[in-house]
Amino acid sequence: MNRRNQILAALLVAQLIIVAIVCVPRVLPAPSATAPLLGAVKAADVTGLVIQEQNGNQVELAKKDTAWIVPNSDDYAASSAKITAFVTKLIGLQSDPLVTRTVSSHKRLQVADDTFVRKIDLKLADGSTRTLYLGSGSGGGTTYVRLGSQDDVYLARGLNSFEAGADVAAWIDPTYLSVPQAQLLSATIENAQGKWQFAKNAQSQWTQPGAADTSKFDPNSVTTLLGRLSSLAMVKPLGKTDKPEYGLDKPMATVTVIVSATASTKVTTLRIGTKDKDGNYPVISSDSQYVVAVAGANLDPFVNASQDTFLIKATPTPNALSLPTPEAVLPTLEATPVLIPTVVVTSTPVSTSTITIPVTSTGTPQPK
Repeated sequence: MNRRNQILAALLVAQLIIVAIVCVPRVLPAPSATAPLLGAVKAADVTGLVIQEQNGNQVELAKKDTAWIVPNSDDYAASSAKITAFVTKLIGLQSDPLVTRTVSSHKRLQVADDTFVRKIDLKLADGSTRTLYLGSGSGGGTTYVRLGSQDDVYLARGLNSFEAGADVAAWIDPTYLSVPQAQLLSATIENAQGKWQFAKNAQSQWTQPGAADTSKFDPNSVTTLLGRLSSLAMVKPLGKTDKPEYGLDKPMATVTVIVSATASTKVTTLRIGTKDKDGNYPVISSDSQYVVAVAGANLDPFVNASQDTFLIKATPTPNALSLPTPEAVLPTLEATPVLIPTVVVTSTPVSTSTITIPVTSTGTPQPK
């Protein structure tokens, strides 16, 4: 390798080193012994959480006595076990390994004040707040994390940003209503199209008492429809107040079921309100004091049900291919006289000559 190539190769190596220093996050040696990132804060000190996405979507959770609640939904019960486990993970974050101390790296690692995957405010019993920024993943089950009051960025092991759900549904039991199907005795469904009553017979098959014609009744249609109530999930709790915009005073549909209990029967009524701009229905059950939002796809079948919903569907039979029979009418063509030229053929005598070809006859040889 000549001198010129050696110089060019050295320059290339130098450039690669500079790119690595500037662009690649590095794990730096900790300035001191490893310590909890949140200092002396204990899980029991945390009395509230606000978890936010960069787009502004957020959820607020608070501890009331020993239980966690959703304060913006009239103290709807949250999953204390799930929240406690998450808080314990946050308390366990360590100040090691250190990735960077430079503010200019925050946006790239998504732990900046205005660029982040999750921002978590921990409200403490003494009235103070600790803020954590969870950034992008670094692979191997690690995530960049920064304490809001510091510039240092660390690698958090065993913590994923998406564990910090910014929707309330991530922190509650989403099941709003659970109707045991085997214990159902009767049901009534009412909407703008009509009202239908159903009851189970001795064989636990659905029937339609009082119907004028039951020959086409499909019991499986009732089983399928009411099966949606076996575990009806909510999108979020709306609170205890029945607001006018919910439309629950004039519901789109009302479902009443009677279930056999240990020593008696239990009646549960579900009122389905007006679908909102997000495609969810506000609903309230007689078993709950809370109005909740339920995804439209789960309740549309109740709102749109009609008499045809509960009838046996005719199985279409393929018809033989039917070809149209063409009319045997031939188009009438109007004859148009055409002038045909007359050709006169004149015979011209052709002279012929006779050609005589001599033939030599060979006789049969005679014996001598």
